Amino acid sequence: MIRIFLAVLSGILLLSCSKTEKEESTELNRILNAVLKNESARRESAHLQYTINKELQQLAVYVPTAKEISGEEPGPPSFSGKNIVSILDLNHSRSDERRSDSLHLLKQKRYVFDSIPLDKTINPNIRLADKTEADQRNRIYRFSNPLYLNDHTVYIESMFFDTSFGIGFGYLLVKQEDGSWIVKKMINTFIT
Repeated sequence: MIRIFLAVLSGILLLSCSKTEKEESTELNRILNAVLKNESARRESAHLQYTINKELQQLAVYVPTAKEISGEEPGPPSFSGKNIVSILDLNHSRSDERRSDSLHLLKQKRYVFDSIPLDKTINPNIRLADKTEADQRNRIYRFSNPLYLNDHTVYIESMFFDTSFGIGFGYLLVKQEDGSWIVKKMINTFIT
């Protein structure tokens, strides 16, 4: 009897985890779609083919101390756009509104999958790069894991590489009522 109960409970947990993975995959596809729609609009072409590196990059975000946030000590390094204060500033958080515990609200989503499972119904112009294309870095995009500032605001970075040329952008996205995402702000993070 106990074995049957444990088997049923394991099955329920397994099914609920699969649903979570599917929801995460849909969410990530919608976020990537919003970034690539923005890219298409900037290039004035809705039919661009995007080759994506399937490995998501983990962002190394600098988290300053409470004294750095309050201004008692010098702030985070200005050369790095990947610090929590810059990301909060991108979202128009005022320094007088920040509390030391507000840093705990930032969540870097760690997806259970290690590559992007693309949903062609959301964006048919995305294609995953094979290993050779990813290694050669020829006209390929790479994305970071999204950083959630709250349930409806996310920060993600994209890097575009074309052999020796590279350019990166950071995007602040806002979730719409229908579940889609739109780019609220974009910043340049690097160029080579």
